[in-house]
Amino acid sequence: MRTCHLVVAGIAAMSLTGLLNACAGDEGAVLVEHDASVPLTVDAAQADAASDGDAAPCTDCEYFPEECSADALCPNGPFGTNGGLDARTQINAIVGRSERDVWVAGALGAVAHFDGVSWTRSDIGQQKSVHALWLRDSAEVAVVSLTELYARGIEVPDAGAPSAGGWLPVEQTVHSWDYFSWKRALVSAFSAPGAAWLWGATENICESNGCAGNRTAGVWRVRASDSGTFELSDAIDWELCKEIWCGDMTSVHGSSANDLWAVGHAGAALHITNAESDTPDVRAFNSQTSDSLHGVWAASGSEAWAVGAKGIVRHYTGHSVTWDIVSDIPTVNDLHAIWGSSPSDIWAVGDAATVLHYDGKSWSRMKIAGLGTRRPKLTAVWMPSPGHVWIGGQGVVLSLGGKP
Repeated sequence: MRTCHLVVAGIAAMSLTGLLNACAGDEGAVLVEHDASVPLTVDAAQADAASDGDAAPCTDCEYFPEECSADALCPNGPFGTNGGLDARTQINAIVGRSERDVWVAGALGAVAHFDGVSWTRSDIGQQKSVHALWLRDSAEVAVVSLTELYARGIEVPDAGAPSAGGWLPVEQTVHSWDYFSWKRALVSAFSAPGAAWLWGATENICESNGCAGNRTAGVWRVRASDSGTFELSDAIDWELCKEIWCGDMTSVHGSSANDLWAVGHAGAALHITNAESDTPDVRAFNSQTSDSLHGVWAASGSEAWAVGAKGIVRHYTGHSVTWDIVSDIPTVNDLHAIWGSSPSDIWAVGDAATVLHYDGKSWSRMKIAGLGTRRPKLTAVWMPSPGHVWIGGQGVVLSLGGKP
């Protein structure tokens, strides 16, 4: 078995093509198991390669101790030197069913599963970035885009042989050609437990003159049909996007299958109700910012949180039109994701290894041990229960105390 690690940063297109071709001969998946009770570290060569050059004088040392402790976040995940994910792989999504059933997904087909004891890498058969994972009752769907999905545990007609990880490409039935004609790119996706629909936040990537108007909404949805195929459908009338910019959305989350929030560029905030119906109700809200919002988490039908550029935090508390401005946030770094177990246990993550925690009264910055001089961008966070948090980003998965 041959393992090929690809590096995308700083490589010219010609070199990247060569590397991809070199990897085409890999035989099957690479499986890696780690003892989750032992925090993982990145070897010196990988750490140096993942850094941005010579380390600057440490101005934030208080947040980055060398030794792991119970109150610090520490590396624990499918990274390492013995067949694990490359230290330069970005984690795009973390999601799970329980503390003993956790999945991560990221760049160049990186997918791994934690069973409560160890991590195992799962080969989907493609070197394409996975932007979301859809966990169904007894199956998993890796989402490269809303029109390119790979499933395991689902009967897929005429799909051929599965990958080494048991994944099969699924057929897509498109209900709206606007998705293709306006060239949407998936950023993230969410589906409530037991929901029929997976909701995706997308951005426009069409660069031709005819696309200047970006005339589709940034929120779309997918569901599985009885025949084993997946159906893509639009979810928002473009007319709404003439009132508020909603052509580029970045995150969607709901407190239930029928009550969702979506956020995006220019401070866009949409409330989606009756989300499981054929015609969901969508209302635009005022987030009191024109900066981009990157992540949203709904605590209940009347409470939600959003984070974004320059340390922006917004809080929805049931007002008919407006989200509240949250002040005294201990960072100006961009924040990319947010999740909580309750209104008094919320985590937000962002650039330069920034992790914030809300205890129901105030936001504070958390410590991360074992990173050395690295300050990776953090892009995903998920919680199965109170006080139990998983965080992922550029070459790292973290947990409190380095424990599962």
